[in-house]
Amino acid sequence: MPIATQDRDVEFAAPGVAPLTLADRCDASAVAWRSNGRTGRGACGAQGFIRAVLPSGKDLVFCAHHGREQEAALAAAGAAIHDETGKINA
Repeated sequence: MPIATQDRDVEFAAPGVAPLTLADRCDASAVAWRSNGRTGRGACGAQGFIRAVLPSGKDLVFCAHHGREQEAALAAAGAAIHDETGKINA
């Protein structure tokens, strides 16, 4: 059964995984403020720093916050995790 991996194993686990760019945005949902003053759920939209490639080949992009929040579930699903959070303060 596959397990979560870190940067050095991503190429082996999912060949051709593209590095994250400024255009990659977090796929997680987050609390969003609506024009009527109420909150609802919407896309986070923050810059993506973590890409999780599922065994099916589908990939998900997360900001650092949501990536850490979902890390255990992604590992349990056998995702290969490509973490570029080191670039945040670089």
